[in-house]
Formats: sequence, structure tokens, C-alpha cells
Amino acid sequence: MILITGGSWQGKKKFAFTLAEENRKAVRWEDGPDEAFSAHIVCGFHFYISQLLREGKDPLVFARELIEKNPNVIITTDEVGCGVVPTGTEERVWRETVGRISCFMAERANEVYRVVCGIPVKLK
Repeated sequence: MILITGGSWQGKKKFAFTLAEENRKAVRWEDGPDEAFSAHIVCGFHFYISQLLREGKDPLVFARELIEKNPNVIITTDEVGCGVVPTGTEERVWRETVGRISCFMAERANEVYRVVCGIPVKLK
């Protein structure tokens, strides 16, 4: 698994496609969570976490299942912990959950990148 993180609209998806071979399948939350298990690229994993929390499901269970069923997936996720702390409880829980699950996934990833201004930096 490859994890790509960075701020919003910094070029994570474009970089993910450079790592993947041509004509690879990319999915987003709107495509449904089950699609992630067979996709080559999962874009916006932070949105998966948001939706799962709203549905009362444990996003860590989903993250574990994704890594197990799709070990070669490339995952992009926004880095959401560097900004202003949200005042709402739900937003704070989401922000913390994204951070903790990103750490969980980075520990298990073969490679980890951070993309800023379209420039990828390999962290692992």
C-alpha cells in the first residue's frame, strides 16, 4: 500500500496516477465503500472516514479491511490536523480520527509521500 498525504488541492491525485500504471481504476467515497476493495487508487480517504463516522461505523475497521483486501492500493488523504481546531465536537472527532488513522496506515504502508504545491516528498 502507498499512502499519499498533503493539503487540499496540492496534487495528491495527480501524483497517485503517476505512481500507478495507465488506465487504473480510481474511486472516491461517492462510488461506494465496497469499490475501494478493488480499486487501484482510493482518493480522498478522509471523506470515507467522515461518512463512516456519520453512519456510526468504526473507520479503523474499514481501514484494516481495505489494507487486507487491497494491499497494493494507492490511497490519498488530506492532512487535516495543521489548521485551526474546529469548534464543533463532530468536526474535532473527525479531525482526530483522520490523523490517527493516517498514522495507522502510514505505519503499514510500503511507501508514504507528502505532496505540497504539486511536489511529492517521500517520507517512507
